[in-house]
Amino acid sequence: MAEVKSETNVELALTPLAGVIGAEIDVDLKTLDDATFAAVHEAFLEYVVVVFPNQDLTGDDQVAFARRFGELYMFPHAPGLDAHPEILHIRSRAGIGKGRWHSDATFDATPPAISILAAKELPALGGETGFANQYAAFEALSPGMQRLAVSLNAVHDARSHARPEEDATHPVVRTHPLTNRQALFVNEEFTRRFENMTVEESRGLLSYLTTHAHQPEFCYVHRWRSGDVVMWDNRAAQHYPVQNRPEGSTRSMWRVTIGGDRPAYRPEA
Repeated sequence: MAEVKSETNVELALTPLAGVIGAEIDVDLKTLDDATFAAVHEAFLEYVVVVFPNQDLTGDDQVAFARRFGELYMFPHAPGLDAHPEILHIRSRAGIGKGRWHSDATFDATPPAISILAAKELPALGGETGFANQYAAFEALSPGMQRLAVSLNAVHDARSHARPEEDATHPVVRTHPLTNRQALFVNEEFTRRFENMTVEESRGLLSYLTTHAHQPEFCYVHRWRSGDVVMWDNRAAQHYPVQNRPEGSTRSMWRVTIGGDRPAYRPEA
């Protein structure tokens, strides 16, 4: 663990977790003063995924921390807790299954910006979450492929959630509104085709990009521990909930999500 000084001159106990994504920060999320919060936010924008170990957050605590980043995003088809409608209670299935890499709700015209997930009950084995850095994914493309990618838009929909009528069109490469970095913005779960192309015409290039997006060198896989809170930037990361835990085991999480803006590509950034 290293003491890292931010632009606010606050020293954070921060440990990088992988080559291009992820850091662990040892702070108490319930007692962050404004300067320390600003330092945490700065580190979050740099590392894309931040792990906060040894937390003991109530629902009020988690919601209060999330609100410091902006207005909360409410999933219209997924009701929250009775006492905290802003909190989604995530209970994933046991056993072995296959998921898809994705950024949350990209079928929305203004997809979420940030997700904050708190571990409440964990299995003895399995239940990890993978994260992939989409800045790194874009930067690893050849110059020719970068030029092609930034010229395209793609259609995203909620077909995998049985709501194909919910769709939105976004740039294939989006400019992060705070860092001004370019990130690949297509995913296996929700991206269906390129704008003004058919699904069949889109298939080859779209399959290449969505597979390229989560190459191992862009990734960090988090093995959850009791008390972990993990925050990731949906504008610059994809994630993958690994379904690999024993039958009869429980994986219970609380998620609070912060709203985002309409994705845009700004070539001057």
